[in-house]
Amino acid sequence: MTEITVREVPALRVVTEKKIVDQAQLQAWLPGAMAKVGGAPGGLDAASQPWLARDTADPVFVVIYEGNPNEAPTEVRVCRPVADGGDNELPAHREAFARVTKATVVGGGLGEVYEAVEKWAIDGGLTVTGAPREVYWTDFMSAGEDDDVFDVAWPVA
Repeated sequence: MTEITVREVPALRVVTEKKIVDQAQLQAWLPGAMAKVGGAPGGLDAASQPWLARDTADPVFVVIYEGNPNEAPTEVRVCRPVADGGDNELPAHREAFARVTKATVVGGGLGEVYEAVEKWAIDGGLTVTGAPREVYWTDFMSAGEDDDVFDVAWPVA
């Protein structure tokens, strides 16, 4: 397990694609949803988002899960930060997060990361205040097995 820490996230203007999906549908839908919002004009990359502490020209995607698609169909939102406009705003918040490697996902360990971050936050006296999310800042498909590909995050107070 990687280190879990807390960061401050500013309010973000975003373009959004959303759908109610189960896990099988999510895997089929997610790449297309990312491509759709990734093509929105004015999108911001990770290097322009200092709260991520990532220096890359890859776009940033925030994927918010309003439930667990492994258990039942749930609303999933793919959001891409933009400089202006967009169709929604994600409010400023704190979040507890852990970096995730591609090998963790491919090896079936992603659920354990979600549980560990949530438990760490609660055990540390924090209150979970929103739906969990994955913050992507590199291309998952082209990443190597040991590369960090996204953060699993829970909004906290």
